[in-house]
Amino acid sequence: MASLMQAFADARQKRLQERADFLASCDSARQARAEEFQEQTEALAKQLAHAKQNRLAWEQGRQAIAENALSQRLDQLQSRADQVSSYLQNLQTNRTQQALEDSEERAQEVRTRTFKMRSQLKHIHKARIRNGVADRNLRQQITQERAAFTAMQLEDLNKERLAQAAIASQQRATEAQARANATLEQLQSITNQRLTQAELDAAARSQEFSDRVSEVQAKLAQIQSDRQAQAQAQATSLQSFRANLKASVWSGARATAPAPVPTPPVAPKPTKPAKAAKPAPEKAKPTPPEVKAPTPAVEVKEPPKEIAKNSNKIEQFVVDYVSQLSTNSSLLEVVNDRDTVRDLLAQGANTLKVDPSDILNTLLQMAESSST
Repeated sequence: MASLMQAFADARQKRLQERADFLASCDSARQARAEEFQEQTEALAKQLAHAKQNRLAWEQGRQAIAENALSQRLDQLQSRADQVSSYLQNLQTNRTQQALEDSEERAQEVRTRTFKMRSQLKHIHKARIRNGVADRNLRQQITQERAAFTAMQLEDLNKERLAQAAIASQQRATEAQARANATLEQLQSITNQRLTQAELDAAARSQEFSDRVSEVQAKLAQIQSDRQAQAQAQATSLQSFRANLKASVWSGARATAPAPVPTPPVAPKPTKPAKAAKPAPEKAKPTPPEVKAPTPAVEVKEPPKEIAKNSNKIEQFVVDYVSQLSTNSSLLEVVNDRDTVRDLLAQGANTLKVDPSDILNTLLQMAESSST
């Protein structure tokens, strides 16, 4: 269809170009004829002027004879001019008539071609309408088929997405269960390590307490022995002074035996206390056991400052851990991140040797304080 319209357009353009060329050729021929006529007129005028000058030159002496010849020549020239004018007039009339006939013929040809072209355009328009209806029906059918195919594809995609979502949900549940189990195992391991370390620390504190009790008792016995020795030395010196004083006062009298100096009682040596029994481990914070010694039993209690010290250590550890994170997260964001909390509990339990629940409670208290 596009090629046919292009052919019609090319034909029309060709006819317009032919008509323009014909009009241009007519104009150029008319101009050439006018120029030719002008040249002939100028040449004739030049010839007349030249003849006139010649005649005036060589017929001055023979004016009488020249008048007759001049009149004859003027008649001839007039007849020639009339002939030329009549010829040019006839030629102009013929050319004008021929141009009119050619123009009428071209106009008739243009009308005929226009009628044929209109008839062809009507047939083309009707064919286009029929083709357009057929194409529209075909496009509607294709659109319906594509819509049905798209609906089927969307349904398949929806089913596949639901299946993938179910699989992903199952995988996430499995992964969460695995992480929970791993966390429980890690917490259990940390608890076992903490209990073991607590037992070792309690045994070490008990042994240290026993050693210190023995050392204190030994020092007390040594001090008491030194004091008794000093007292005995002072008593002996006093007894000697009395004896010398009595001898100097009662000189010459019967010598009497000096009174025996009383010996102070010797304190028994302190015996080494028995080793403290190993305390049973507990899941909570273990307390140091009692130490049995010859002296009355002394109960060793954890100083009240140790709890506050552990709390301060945990808070400082949490602050340092949060400050080392590359995400610059707040305490609330850290609490909401399970992996970060699990790593914090594991590192805190291994580093501080405390129960992960204490670290978790401290973290929650710090988060609540920061939110308020």
